[in-house]
Amino acid sequence: MARKPFDPGKARGGLFDAAQQLEPTDKPSEPAPLSVSQAAAMLKGTVMGLGKVRVEGEVSAPSKGTHCYFQLKDEDSVVGCVMWGSTLARSSVKPTQGARVVVEGIFDFYAPSGRLSLIAERMRHVGEGDLEAKFRALCDELRIRGYFDEARKRRLPMMPRGVAIITSLGGQALHDCLRTAELRCPWVPLIAVGVPVQGPGSAEVVARAIDEVNRQRERLGIDVIVVTRGGGSREDLQAFNERVVADAAHRSELPVVSAIGHEMDTSVLDLVADHRASTPTQAMMAVLPDRAELAAQLENAADRLRMQAAQLLRQRRQRLQAVATRACLKDARVMLRLPRERLTRGAMQLRQELLAQHRRTESRWAALERRLIACAPMSMLAVGRTRTHDLARRLERLGAGHIERLRVRLEGQRARLESVAPERTLARGYSITLDAQGQPVRDASTVPEGAVLTTRLQHGELRSRTEPKR
Repeated sequence: MARKPFDPGKARGGLFDAAQQLEPTDKPSEPAPLSVSQAAAMLKGTVMGLGKVRVEGEVSAPSKGTHCYFQLKDEDSVVGCVMWGSTLARSSVKPTQGARVVVEGIFDFYAPSGRLSLIAERMRHVGEGDLEAKFRALCDELRIRGYFDEARKRRLPMMPRGVAIITSLGGQALHDCLRTAELRCPWVPLIAVGVPVQGPGSAEVVARAIDEVNRQRERLGIDVIVVTRGGGSREDLQAFNERVVADAAHRSELPVVSAIGHEMDTSVLDLVADHRASTPTQAMMAVLPDRAELAAQLENAADRLRMQAAQLLRQRRQRLQAVATRACLKDARVMLRLPRERLTRGAMQLRQELLAQHRRTESRWAALERRLIACAPMSMLAVGRTRTHDLARRLERLGAGHIERLRVRLEGQRARLESVAPERTLARGYSITLDAQGQPVRDASTVPEGAVLTTRLQHGELRSRTEPKR
């Protein structure tokens, strides 16, 4: 129902009543005229009293700048509108020439210029309400089916073999992706898959592109799919709010990264994808590692490796120095002395054990002999004595044979020890030169001039004194 035109004669309150009170009471005729300011204030109060309104029309003559001034018109009328800069920055729908929109806001009257304007607080394209209802219904269905569950979403690979970018080949989104990849990680191959990102049939093309990249992933070496496009209205982004695209992203075996529209825009693909990015640049930053960070990590790993290698070398050097100070390495006879002493002790212990065993056996046989003499007839005693003598002789033979084997074994050990003894080396014609402290001389440069040296031969020793080199 259309609003009736304003009738000043029926207005009550405010400046109008105040003006009437200034009239003389003796003039019941027409009221005093209003000033322009009074009329403007009255008009502003009336306009502001209308509250929020929604106006549908066609955008005409939008201005460019921080604030956008435009006209909203239909076949018969024109209404001036303004969208302030803060609202313009938040709005996903911008005033564009010829666009059919629904503007929600309040009327305001600017008295200095006498201009009536609709202050636009929200704007959407005509029919966008139906798209919003369809969007919410699809989201509810997919949420019930588990399409949005975080548990099913896959992590992005740290270093992908290749990345497929599904977008418009002529759009700014592809340019942003390529620029970010060149700055961040230029050695990872990129494959751009051109698709229409809006308009009839675009959703089916995007879904087929996702499926085809999955089928060819091994041949192409692709590990991640990025689906992206620039901002736009809800109608422009409708291709990514279709069920066919959501199904393709859900059945994709490769992780899908979605970067659709502006940061404030949310599409069905954003909710189904394994990772959502606010812009194409952010999508590539999530997919590709930063080469500067990789270089820093490699440098840190190299530093740790160098430190560990230096520490290991220090430990090995200390162990080598500790081993080099052992006496056995300075004099080989020390190495031979210890085994010889162990063999000597072993032979003495073995001889003592055999003698002790022999004495114990003789004692046992003597005790048995005494028992036989005490409890057996003479014949049995003679037999027992004979057996005793036989066993004693066998025991002596066994003991002698065992001792002989031990002696041969001991002699063999002794021969092997003597074969590596320094004396055998001297017997083959070699000699050992010792300094005044009795230490072997290994390097002539370490002997000072006039030093007295002792040369040990197989038989005897020679003394000599060093002379300066000529």
